[in-house]
Amino acid sequence: MSISAMLLGLICVMSAEPTGSLPGSMTINNCLVALDEEAEVPAQEPGVLMELPVKEGQQVKAGELLAKIDDNLSQMELRVAKSQLEVAREEAENNVNVEYATAAAKVSEVNYLKNAEANKQVKGSVPEMEIERLKLEWKRSLLSIEQSKMDKRVAGLKFRVSQAELDAAAEKVERRQIKAPLDGQVRKLYHHVGEWVQPSDPVLHVVRVNRLRTEGLLKASEFAPEEVSGRPVTIKVQLARGRVETFKGAVVFVDPMVQAGSEYLVRAAIQNREENGQWLLRAGMEAEMTIQLK
Repeated sequence: MSISAMLLGLICVMSAEPTGSLPGSMTINNCLVALDEEAEVPAQEPGVLMELPVKEGQQVKAGELLAKIDDNLSQMELRVAKSQLEVAREEAENNVNVEYATAAAKVSEVNYLKNAEANKQVKGSVPEMEIERLKLEWKRSLLSIEQSKMDKRVAGLKFRVSQAELDAAAEKVERRQIKAPLDGQVRKLYHHVGEWVQPSDPVLHVVRVNRLRTEGLLKASEFAPEEVSGRPVTIKVQLARGRVETFKGAVVFVDPMVQAGSEYLVRAAIQNREENGQWLLRAGMEAEMTIQLK
């Protein structure tokens, strides 16, 4: 569990008996709003941090470039792999040797059959050794066709190897690009441009802010899991200068285990709202959660 999750752990205390303020509902007081999703985004490869195009507090989209590790060598390896793939493709698609061997075999066949027929017409007109040589030349030409086809198949396999090498080189470049794993906000930068990072070193902390969560404990003797699972919830929070706002959500998880005290945990996902470029609901706020029961 991350430090932020520990600090923002949601243990809510139910307000005694289910309230009657809303028919078919119950309210849990003293809840905390917490992060629903966050990521300590790490480096995957060692190197110098060359680019850091984001800053703390910036909104980012999943897949957006957050940082870049020096990839000069990887880019050169990628260019070499692309060139090797082109060479392998040319060899794999080259039919010249097969066509030449086929044509040469046809000539050898005609030459042999012509001389063999002449020898039949006039015995001894072509020496027997010459006939055998021509026959051997024809067989060798036929084998040359098979060898050319084999060479082409091998060239095809080499092309596949070159494609895999290109993919590996491209992956090396990709692994030096640190991208956002989720839609959210950059909460913290742990490194700066020019610093050396190691694999698994966290570079940024990204948190989801458009959706947060609350959790609470319910008495197993008072509320059955099916009564609260998937039910809509409303949370009420107090903002600056006494302003009170409500937010909608739903129960997304009911713990199958009953804890000490015959209580079980329920978790609700809450949709946040943006106002004047700022999100109203923030992790760490105290909230009152009302669950609409069946």
